[in-house]
Amino acid sequence: MAASSIKEQVYQELSRVTHAISNSKRMELIDVLSQKGYSVEELSKEIAMSIASTSQHLQVLKSVKLVETQRQGNFIIYSITDDSVLRLISAVKELGYRKIAEIERLIGDFKADKNILESITIDDLMAKSKKEKVMLIDVRPEDEFNAGHIPNAVSIPLSQLKKRLKELPKNKTIIAYCRGPLCIMSADAVKLLHQKKFKAIRMEDGFVEWKLKQQNIPKN
Repeated sequence: MAASSIKEQVYQELSRVTHAISNSKRMELIDVLSQKGYSVEELSKEIAMSIASTSQHLQVLKSVKLVETQRQGNFIIYSITDDSVLRLISAVKELGYRKIAEIERLIGDFKADKNILESITIDDLMAKSKKEKVMLIDVRPEDEFNAGHIPNAVSIPLSQLKKRLKELPKNKTIIAYCRGPLCIMSADAVKLLHQKKFKAIRMEDGFVEWKLKQQNIPKN
């Protein structure tokens, strides 16, 4: 077989991967699944789409091995195949954030709509924790926290935050994080904490961003 023909076939196969992530709902599905495994019924609620349509999108992702399945009782659970999928989506996001002005505008609108006056990154958190007392809270659902979380974070799901305010110290800055830059749970958590006179800041990065960052740290 001619080398040119092999190259064309390889590119065709690679294009199946780019096609799989070219749909906004499939990108959103990968974002949700980066937190933990979910059933199609749960995912359909997360992305506000019918079960049938959600299932079709999942099959596209599965066909190029971006997601995999396993049976748990009566349910089929979908999950990310491995961290290479997370790195792929992270690279697409980083490129988009840097190169597409419309994305910057949309994120600016998102922050304005949620009245996000201040936010920090993981690097900012590390620097801040060396200068002052902070408490890191994970406001995602508890099962997502159990599947993986940033070390030393305390699980206080947004739905429980109002009832658990007594657990929070007044002499520390509360740093709230959730699923990442476009997740509204941490923004809503900080808004509530401000109303209750806590010093609180939203962290833009989530567990996945922290996890990928750790993989890039050179090992001695």
